[in-house]
Order: sequence, then structure tokens, then C-alpha cells
Amino acid sequence: MDECIGDFQKTLDFTVAHSTSIDISTADLIFFSERRIIKAEPIYLTFEHAGEEIGFVEFDLRVFNRNAYLTYYIVESFRGKGFGRAMLKKSIEYAFDEMNMHRLTAEVYEYNEKSVAILDSLGFSEEGRLKEAKFHNARFWDIIVYGILHDEWCDRK
Repeated sequence: MDECIGDFQKTLDFTVAHSTSIDISTADLIFFSERRIIKAEPIYLTFEHAGEEIGFVEFDLRVFNRNAYLTYYIVESFRGKGFGRAMLKKSIEYAFDEMNMHRLTAEVYEYNEKSVAILDSLGFSEEGRLKEAKFHNARFWDIIVYGILHDEWCDRK
């Protein structure tokens, strides 16, 4: 028997589910991500070139905090030609100018060197790492957290 487990833990039971019936008190809401409070649908910008869809940028919104988490994808045949950087640049401008975002966040797997280079070139700063949080090709890799503020973006112009 594990001596680190308190006696009360020996009597605890749990159920596995996709939701809970327990409501968070109003006083406790300040301690939770707004995603727990508001379910904002993501916004997608789908990009085309010469009538062909070439990729998208997704904004996973945190409306109260005026923050969005970016995810982006470029169709393989359009990679390495500058489309990814152009898509992301247009998306950043849209997020700050039209969506009134204060901050943008992106998480990138450390082995995705092209995405790291794009974010660096657009003024994002590495803000932290989730150590060995991605398992890929039989090993663990860091997830790098990048961010940029509206004022930092404007200062680059």
C-alpha cells in the first residue's frame, strides 16, 4: 500500500465522462480559463490562390481576454513558396485590426522548424516550453509557446 496516500483517498470513487454536473461558483470563476465559462466557436480564415484552396488559419478565441490561439495549415503542394508566411501575416493583421485582439498565441512542436522560422520572422517571441509534451517518431519533443501583443505587431510596421 502506498504510504503517501492519505486515508481519505482510499475511499474516493470517480466516474469517467465528457462533462460534469458540478457548477463552478461565481466567486470561483476567476480561477478558471474563460473557455470553462464561454464556448466561443473558432474562426477560420481559408486562403485561396488562383481559385485553389491552399490552407487555413484557425483562431481559437478567448473573448474576454482578447486573445486567440493560432493554428495554421498549408496544403503540401504550396509549402516552401512563401504562402504560409503570407497567410499568417494577413491573419495577424485581421486579428488585430478587425477582431480587436490584444494578443495572439501559437504552440509549435520543436521539430517543426519551418513554423518556428515563420513565427520568428513575424515578430513572435518564445514565451515558454512544455517539456517533452509531444510524442512523435518514438521520442518526446517540446511544445514551444509563442506570443505576440498588438503593440509589438504595430511597432514592427
